[in-house]
Amino acid sequence: MNVLVTGSSGLVGSTVMELLSSEGHIAVGFDQRKSPITDKFTVETGDLCDFPRLASIIKKYNINAIVHSGGISHPHAGEVSPYETVRTNILGTSTIFEAARIFNISKVVYLSSGAVYGNNSAAVTTIDSKVNPENTYAVSKLTGEQLGEVYNRNYGMNVISLRLAFVYGPNRFMPDPIKSLLERAVHGEDIDDAAGGDQQLEFIYVKDAALAVYKALQAENCSSSVFNIGTGVNTKIKEVAAVIKKIYPNVYIRIGPGDLGYDFIGAFDCSEAEKQLQFKAKYHLEAGITDYAKHLENIHKADK
Repeated sequence: MNVLVTGSSGLVGSTVMELLSSEGHIAVGFDQRKSPITDKFTVETGDLCDFPRLASIIKKYNINAIVHSGGISHPHAGEVSPYETVRTNILGTSTIFEAARIFNISKVVYLSSGAVYGNNSAAVTTIDSKVNPENTYAVSKLTGEQLGEVYNRNYGMNVISLRLAFVYGPNRFMPDPIKSLLERAVHGEDIDDAAGGDQQLEFIYVKDAALAVYKALQAENCSSSVFNIGTGVNTKIKEVAAVIKKIYPNVYIRIGPGDLGYDFIGAFDCSEAEKQLQFKAKYHLEAGITDYAKHLENIHKADK
């Protein structure tokens, strides 16, 4: 496959690029950020809403599949600039789908978010659970899913939307409680946070998220076009802290009660992804955090 990956310098996009390259596919990145030159793949710069630029790249590299991971990727960031969130996440996604339609690229994997469900009291969130987006970011992600359904229905495309749980790991730029705690622990800093210990989130390691994208690219004849992608487990931040304490026993860690302002969403039922995409998360929380910690340690050593 010749795959265009939007948001290729971001958390999931960069990991998808690495995975595609390792599996022998041609990975072409598309991002606003300039990326370092590499022998593995090419990254072109541009704006998601710039259709002529996008079209020229699709033609230049003979693209036959797209992973759309670009855009503003955090609910808190979305509320800082709601207009830019709408422009980037809705107009940008529309531009990607339209380019795919015009150039006969049927397979598009669109990265949505569990944020589309909003706050709920359910113990388990299935793909049929009520959606109730409660911020601009969540609305933009749900709109992208609905646009994908329109392109599937009206133009015979194959857009698969993945509702991701909270993704953590290397190259995350947006706010992330695991990143915040782990970076300080790697540097040997004591951690004393006044609040947040009771916040529950479903975390998925970025390598698992990238694997789900890869499985979706390969999937054929799916009866669904929207899937939950997670681990099926909600974890409190104080439990995350306990894992980090196990890895770094000499670091003082205390986190007070309360939450961090994220929606509560019941743990994902990912059975349809397992059945139709053959995807199941491989990294439990401790394994993911340990792998992430090694990455941060290498960066810390290099900076010394």
